[in-house]
Amino acid sequence: MTATQTESAPLRLRLRRAAGAFVVAVGLVLPLAALSPAAAAETPTPSPTQTPQHAGVQLSLQPDGNGTYASGSPLTTTLTLRNDATTGLGAGTVHLELGRTALGDRRAVGAWLDGSGDAPALSPIGDVRTTVLDAEGTSRTQIVVPAGDVGALAPGVYPLQARFEATPASADAPAPAPARSALVVAQGAPATVVTVVPITATPAGDLLSAAELAALTAPAGALTAQLNGVAGTPAVLAVDPSIPAAIRVLGAGAPATATAWLARLEALPNERFTLQFGDADATAQAAAGLSSPLTVDDFEPFLNPAGKTPTTPSPTPTSTSTASPSQDPAAPDAIAGARTDILWPRGQVTAGQVATMSHYGPAGAGTVPILPSTSFTAGAQDAPVSSRGVVGGTSVLVSDEAVSEALSAAAGQSDAAARGDALTEANAMLWFDAPGSTVLAGLSRTGARSQEALSSAITAFSGGQDGRLDRVLSSPPADLAMATESAEDRAAAVTVLNEDAGRLAQFATILVRPADLTVRERISMLRLLGVGVHTTADDFAAALGTHRTATQKTLNAVGIQPSNPILISPKVDVPVWVRNDLPYPVRVRLNVSSSDSRIDVPATTDVEAQPSSTTRVRLPLESHVANTELTLTMTLTSPTGVAIGPAQTARLTIRAEWETIGLIVFGSLGVLLIGAGIFRTVRRRRAAAEKHAADGMEASDGGVDGHQPETPTDEDSLTEGKSGSPSVDKETNE
Repeated sequence: MTATQTESAPLRLRLRRAAGAFVVAVGLVLPLAALSPAAAAETPTPSPTQTPQHAGVQLSLQPDGNGTYASGSPLTTTLTLRNDATTGLGAGTVHLELGRTALGDRRAVGAWLDGSGDAPALSPIGDVRTTVLDAEGTSRTQIVVPAGDVGALAPGVYPLQARFEATPASADAPAPAPARSALVVAQGAPATVVTVVPITATPAGDLLSAAELAALTAPAGALTAQLNGVAGTPAVLAVDPSIPAAIRVLGAGAPATATAWLARLEALPNERFTLQFGDADATAQAAAGLSSPLTVDDFEPFLNPAGKTPTTPSPTPTSTSTASPSQDPAAPDAIAGARTDILWPRGQVTAGQVATMSHYGPAGAGTVPILPSTSFTAGAQDAPVSSRGVVGGTSVLVSDEAVSEALSAAAGQSDAAARGDALTEANAMLWFDAPGSTVLAGLSRTGARSQEALSSAITAFSGGQDGRLDRVLSSPPADLAMATESAEDRAAAVTVLNEDAGRLAQFATILVRPADLTVRERISMLRLLGVGVHTTADDFAAALGTHRTATQKTLNAVGIQPSNPILISPKVDVPVWVRNDLPYPVRVRLNVSSSDSRIDVPATTDVEAQPSSTTRVRLPLESHVANTELTLTMTLTSPTGVAIGPAQTARLTIRAEWETIGLIVFGSLGVLLIGAGIFRTVRRRRAAAEKHAADGMEASDGGVDGHQPETPTDEDSLTEGKSGSPSVDKETNE
């Protein structure tokens, strides 16, 4: 405690000399007041939420106004100390330091803020004493530095730092790294930002399922958070049309939350434009030489799935906004009021490809691409570029890459301190744009965004103006030259994907509705080319390989499974199995040719194979020769003659004389069995007769010897009557 008082003594002396102008207010919610020097120590408060990505002790510094500072005025900042460690942080002193030399350019600003550059000379402007901070606790302190301690600053961006120094008693404990920030001294009217917000969602399959939509549009869902974040802001919305398509094709089966989300989206007053389906990258298609972009025009496989009752899509709500006349308002992927003359692709593009993309609108209509500033020679070293330009006579819009990255980081931060750091960086980058200019910024397609963070990123530098692209499109253009080359790996991928899609389209002629395969393949291609997915070369190459493997598996899903029987008859049905691994019924033609012209077999047989099954086909074969070995060559074709799967062969062995031999053998066996039965029966009857005769002779011998024959009993009479002869004999004696 004594050591802490010793460290804070210089601060008390300065405060007395400044007549109380250096004020430290405890907590952001407390009003500023002339407090005693003892109030400089902040009050630790429990952290309401813990951010998993934090570790150890974090120190952050956020000047008010996202770093904007008017020279000659007091400097107000917020100091945040966060302890995510399992042990407490001892008391210490935080030193505030300011560089007196402005940072030269955006690269220097970025290097200062991320710690990759050398630290410039810094001057102390104040100290703040901190008390013990418990484990998993957070403290926030608002600090006001007198204008005299800050000093006069010319317009520019100045480095600002907060550095923690532990007391001797707790010097062995881990200390947080210095917190870096920046002061932005304005040089006139600030630049305003028009922010483009992507509204996208990546499904597990081709379209978002009902379960995925229910999760995304739930009160805590990602799509709900995006609408909540842009509501009431001047954001320009870039909407992936696959989202409304997924909702509408479900019809009455769509979750109620998804239907309400779509209605709310189209009711927002924000300007909007449609991305390519699945947010596919137009630059890859232009680099591949496509004169028009890949599209999805048929939703019948989703509206009326095979084997299900036709579904009526949800009607597209009307809007007072003016949509492109080439956009069909009844299409499932239509977005009411959305522009169709804006593209937002990747930045790896050449001047020739920019010209190609300028005709990528519906039915070849004109379009204007939004490209990052780093795509142009003027944007080297992260330098600012005019938001509207012309490349070889083709109009382009330019998003400020440095500002876009900082705002994207802010929109993705749920932690207020980290979000403040990102907004300060964006403000520092904006200083280098022309005063009063309009800057276009596009948020990243990747990463989750909370409602509060997204709203803050959009409104921080909007200047209270409407976020209309017309403001940018009407500004004077600058002549620009491209600095990037085309992405050859993606261009080559588009070429091979189109080749695979062409083979699949021919294969799909075996289906009653070929679109069941072709439409899904097209959507899968567009998903693969999405701007926000597979962002690294290795990731994209792996995804391309997986896609092509799946396509080849589909092409091999229908084929022949032959048999190799031995035939013992000149006329017989040869079994052949047609395998169908698709979830749809297929119609194919089985073509058969024999290696022996003396064998008659049907040349073609039409087969309808059921989904996910193996269908047995009987080929009637007639042989005009008793013994032979032959090969049947079998192929499958679609009704239009497209070869399906590889050819298969069946080796047959015919032994027609075996049938006669078999009849003789089995006939002889039958005769022998019948003869043996007759012989056995006759023999048994003879044996019985001989036995009866012997019994009669014994009875006669007994009478001659003087013995009286026994009087038969009733039981003996009944027994003898059953044998027949004895009964007849009794009747004769009477």
